[in-house]
Amino acid sequence: MRLIDPRNGKQLTIDLDLSQRCAKEFSDLAKHECKHERKELRRGTNKGGHPVIRMQCLDCGLRVGNALKAPPNAEELPGFDDAMHDAYLATRKAAKEKIDLKYVEIQLRRWKAKERGDSYYQQAHNAYLASPEWRDRRQRVMDRAQGQCEGCRLAQATEVHHLSYDHWGHEFLFELVAPCGDCHDRIHAKGDHEAMVAGCSGCLHASRGHYCRLYDVPMVTALEADELCTFERDGFEPAR
Repeated sequence: MRLIDPRNGKQLTIDLDLSQRCAKEFSDLAKHECKHERKELRRGTNKGGHPVIRMQCLDCGLRVGNALKAPPNAEELPGFDDAMHDAYLATRKAAKEKIDLKYVEIQLRRWKAKERGDSYYQQAHNAYLASPEWRDRRQRVMDRAQGQCEGCRLAQATEVHHLSYDHWGHEFLFELVAPCGDCHDRIHAKGDHEAMVAGCSGCLHASRGHYCRLYDVPMVTALEADELCTFERDGFEPAR
């Protein structure tokens, strides 16, 4: 499906899954078009400037049906309110452009995510790991462990691992553990950031394999990128 970016008039082709969702929204919008159930006889002029009598919809302002023979009280009929129809068309156009813009932006974000991968998160995360705040938090976790791995209590603790990224940058200490190298490898063998993406399990766009269908990137990338779903889960929609 090709859409027009209402901001610049440029055409853009969106992915198949987005096309299907976009088409559904357009279909839903069409269901709310005026049915012209309330009409009344009005007078005015046609495009050629000649007098005309026609029915006009009282909800959207459209002139409905063919021209009619003038009744005896034609001069007493109210005049056409063409501004009403202009306003209706403007509202419908704005609603369509809102849908266009929504899916244009999602597609542009997908392309940008593919180009830059997970660099959004990686840069921020690396900067955080080098910060005094992380060093202090890491040391408190190590002090709690008293030098022993909190996974096996047999080897020396050498790493600090996130059990949850819900409060990334401001973690509670119970969201962090101090494993040894072997236990840390076992944790990551189940998949990096498993705790973080667990919150996506109830999302309409979640697929097997920790992949986000909305942004067409791994869930981790979608969550970590400021311009995609973000840690606030901006794109989350409950599964129906």
